[in-house]
Amino acid sequence: MGIQESSFKSPGRRVLADIHVHPLIDDWNRTAPLPRKLPLLADVFFRTFNPTKVSWKGAHQAGVDLMCAAHYNFFDECISMPTDPTPQAPLNAIRMLDFMEAELAGPAAPYARLTRNHRELSAALKVRRGSSDFRVAVLHSFEGGHVLGGSLKPLEEFARRGVALLTLGHFYFKGLVSVSNPFPFFYDGDSGWPTQGLTGFGREVIREMERLGMIVDVAHSSAKALEDILKVARKPLVATHVAARTLGEHAYSLYDEHIQEITRRGGLVCIILNPRVLSNFNGIRAAETFGALRDSVRTIRYVSKICGSHRGVGIGTDFQGYTIGPRDMSRIGEIDRLHARLLREFEGDSQQVEDIMANNVMNFLLAHWRTGL
Repeated sequence: MGIQESSFKSPGRRVLADIHVHPLIDDWNRTAPLPRKLPLLADVFFRTFNPTKVSWKGAHQAGVDLMCAAHYNFFDECISMPTDPTPQAPLNAIRMLDFMEAELAGPAAPYARLTRNHRELSAALKVRRGSSDFRVAVLHSFEGGHVLGGSLKPLEEFARRGVALLTLGHFYFKGLVSVSNPFPFFYDGDSGWPTQGLTGFGREVIREMERLGMIVDVAHSSAKALEDILKVARKPLVATHVAARTLGEHAYSLYDEHIQEITRRGGLVCIILNPRVLSNFNGIRAAETFGALRDSVRTIRYVSKICGSHRGVGIGTDFQGYTIGPRDMSRIGEIDRLHARLLREFEGDSQQVEDIMANNVMNFLLAHWRTGL
């Protein structure tokens, strides 16, 4: 029996709440000195190494409900590698917020709107697809604690501006957590990887984020760091774009006991669409050739099973984040393809599929995001 592609014509159906996506990362990177100096080379780089695509119009047409826009500045993290955070990072982080807000107030205005706090998010989500007022709800988030520049002080301004999430680690150790990098060529030999775990400064960051109402994202953290984070955190955590290590033996993926503990505490484990970390492919070339949405669907089913419920499972595509996507979906506007496969996997249970694709993330954010008030 062939897959029945679902129809999103009904305005009552939730489509996608993507908790980790990069809608403006290429546009932002073009503002850096080197891409401005060599724009043709930058174009080739972006086309070659950023194959998944996100557009405001495409997301709007597909009926995407929500996107957590993950801001990331490659130069702030990598030029100062491996351990010293650049003091310019917080200023550049604010510039990234300004950059996206200008986009949403300008060319993206017909398709998406910024939500600065949970009340604005709640109001935005009441306008459903099919209404002329429908817009994709967009939230600010940061990927990588390097945006703090080694100081707690920027968190107050980030919270005031409505930043919902902060991923503590990324490619390199920046004084917060040891990281499990998704790419071996980003191995961080100076961080004491993987035994260092959560630092004293990292503990302070978590406590301050929880005080301010910001949500801690544990994606990219090493297993040792995650053990430490679970000891320190008092509020529910989110892993925004991860996979299950049982299904894909990859250092970036989470062990079952960590997945279960995060969801047991009311947190979320959100599944990435990058097949390289979802399954045991023998290298990137094999993942690009054979990786498909079935790898994400298998992981979603597995996490739901080991946690005893689908309620702690969501989606974090990581699209346009310089990762590969499944061969049968390369654009955010093609999200109906994932819906169709999940519907078949969960035997036509449309409510369960809708929860996984959207409701779980939306309910989590409405319950636990308290910045930007």
